[in-house]
Amino acid sequence: MNRKRLLPLELKNFLTGRAVLLGLLVIFLAGVYAIEHGRRIIAAQQNVLNAAPELQRAHFEKVLAAHPNTPAGAIETLYYLNHFTRHEPSRFAPLSIGLREVNPYNLKVRMLALEGQLYNSDISNPATLALGNFDLSFLLVFLYPLLLIAFTHNTLSAEQEQGTWNLICAQPTAPRQLLWLKAGIRGAALIAVWLLTLLVSLFWLRLPLDRRFGFITLISLAYLLFWFATSLFVMSLRRSSNFNALALLGVWLTLTILVPAALNVGMSVALPVPEALAVTVNQREGYHAQWDRPKPETMQRFFQTYPEYASFQVPLDKFSYGWYYAAQHLGDVEAAKASAQYRAKLRQRQQWTRVVAWMLPTITTHSAFNEIAQTELENHLAYLDSVRSFHEQVCRFFYPFLMRNDTPPPVPWDQLPRHRFSDEAQKVSFPFYSLSLLTLSFGLMGLAMRRMRHRVSS
Repeated sequence: MNRKRLLPLELKNFLTGRAVLLGLLVIFLAGVYAIEHGRRIIAAQQNVLNAAPELQRAHFEKVLAAHPNTPAGAIETLYYLNHFTRHEPSRFAPLSIGLREVNPYNLKVRMLALEGQLYNSDISNPATLALGNFDLSFLLVFLYPLLLIAFTHNTLSAEQEQGTWNLICAQPTAPRQLLWLKAGIRGAALIAVWLLTLLVSLFWLRLPLDRRFGFITLISLAYLLFWFATSLFVMSLRRSSNFNALALLGVWLTLTILVPAALNVGMSVALPVPEALAVTVNQREGYHAQWDRPKPETMQRFFQTYPEYASFQVPLDKFSYGWYYAAQHLGDVEAAKASAQYRAKLRQRQQWTRVVAWMLPTITTHSAFNEIAQTELENHLAYLDSVRSFHEQVCRFFYPFLMRNDTPPPVPWDQLPRHRFSDEAQKVSFPFYSLSLLTLSFGLMGLAMRRMRHRVSS
């Protein structure tokens, strides 16, 4: 029997099973739900960001109305004014929510020491954070392999257990080709459902058909190919269906849960981040220490960064807002080294995770999705850097009104700096570490073919 006649027969034999059709339908509906779930989360964040300008306007009006309408009254309000920042998500963020559910995306900063304000975040449900969001990347990494295992684990063993393998070997078609055909149909069916799900996300989320969508498609197909190759390799061992199922489930459990958890613990031990506490302690001590120092000493340190205000004479016999905000600035100066070390340690953790992930397809795929969706650590750190730059702009805007020896002029509130940071404006490159998926896949397929060539026909 030739391959042209075998293909429709095997396809019909595979799809006539009710469990097969039910499994494909369930995984497709789960994909639709994951798309909508991701859309709702990012839409809720976007609604908060869209409301920020109006909220800031109302906040400014309320604070300014509570103080005298004078230059001195305006300076007094600076302590209470919150300046809103916005971390706009990319259009692909609903596919892989990543760290946007954990890290703050709408920080409100005051003209005080900044480092203590950068890591304020809403309280999240720890159970949700532990399990992860049910977005499309979660569905691909965790659930698609299970269905692929269910479809392919007994491709060869079922024939042997049912006593039909000897009959197949007697046919003119090579047994090895028939196995490839049977396994290929099962893998292709699942891949077709995944591609249909991606197509739904393209229209549902109104995603641009650009290289980012191409990256996601290629990486997801490479991930599914890895699990297909793993199943072929286990099948080539010619063991029972129960053994194949348990072995593949063991691989799935190891790669999706056990090893990532161990890697997280190991990374925490090998690369601890005591700098996280040091940032807060140094910033607070750096500011509070200024109250015990002579005011001219504080101002001299401030003038090293802002020499244009060196003519300012801080009054020694009374409180001065010029001195107060100079002291706040020195709090950030004291915390600057620990803050830089903290960011460097976080990046070092991420780099080592990617190095280890060359042998962990689950982490590789999840990291690649987050990188393409721009919901990873680097994007959050870039947002924090933009907040630092914005805080500096706000300070430089008000310093001319504070560092004066005479009465300051009225504050032009309409010229106040505004902040906005968008992931969509950032460049996205292909995550080359994801090529390890193809390396592992072709390696496993090569081993499987080699074993089949020597043992299937025996």
